[in-house]
Amino acid sequence: MLIVLIAALALAVAGCGGSDESEEEESATPAEAVAEIGEIKTMLATAVDQVRSGDAKAAEETVGDAYLEHFEHVEHPLGEKDHELMEELEEAISTDLRNDIKDGKSADEISSAVDEINTDLDKAVELLQG
Repeated sequence: MLIVLIAALALAVAGCGGSDESEEEESATPAEAVAEIGEIKTMLATAVDQVRSGDAKAAEETVGDAYLEHFEHVEHPLGEKDHELMEELEEAISTDLRNDIKDGKSADEISSAVDEINTDLDKAVELLQG
């Protein structure tokens, strides 16, 4: 519950600061988005390791941070190339994977979900570099 509240407050605060941040997200270049995807993949691997070590709470936070700190910068450039893929990735990272971790799915199940996300992230990189 506290994490949900913190996430909601973070989103509310982010929305109150004028348009500089949203303009910055919208102006992310495809190359910057590719770099952010690299960070996302690293953080998702960390989350899998955290689940394997029994720290689901940390894994959930890591996935949330991957979404809030990095995927937000991928949304606009990827959405211009393939809006459907962007929405699928957004849901997979921000909702599905976090729910799987909260629901206590096994490390192997989480790893499999991350593998699927990584496949889509690789598609995103190809689109952004093309």
